[in-house]
Amino acid sequence: MTQHQGGVDKVSLYETDFVKWAEEQAALLTERRFDLLDLDNLIEEVDDLAGRHRDALQSQMQRLLVHLLKLTYTTGSRDPERARTRSARNARKEIDKLINRYPSLRNRLQHECTFSYPRAVRDAHDELSDYGDGHEPFPENCPWTLDELLDHEFWPC
Repeated sequence: MTQHQGGVDKVSLYETDFVKWAEEQAALLTERRFDLLDLDNLIEEVDDLAGRHRDALQSQMQRLLVHLLKLTYTTGSRDPERARTRSARNARKEIDKLINRYPSLRNRLQHECTFSYPRAVRDAHDELSDYGDGHEPFPENCPWTLDELLDHEFWPC
């Protein structure tokens, strides 16, 4: 789209000064001047906003799974257990915050768990290996229910 406002090409502004472009788009929306909006880029940015929150949920789910795996299956040192517990607790809080703020994300929890589990297994293995800690074999599928994962009182070890 190559619409002009005050002689400035919006696509060019989008590519060269995103902040200024976003401010102009917000002003145009506020003024209800829809015909001047850079719709293609605006649609892409709005979609990206939703994606960021989905990514945050996935990241926290993976973080939770990694620490629960390490807590449950390590055969090495138990010294870092407190830090692992704290990190799992914080991941649960962040998941709660996300699904309370964006209720539609609740529908993605099972998907994010299923998607994140294989990555969590790799990360848990790598992190334990980095410290020279062994572990029992991790289950092929997530050994915990979604309710257990989200329960702040649930600790599998």
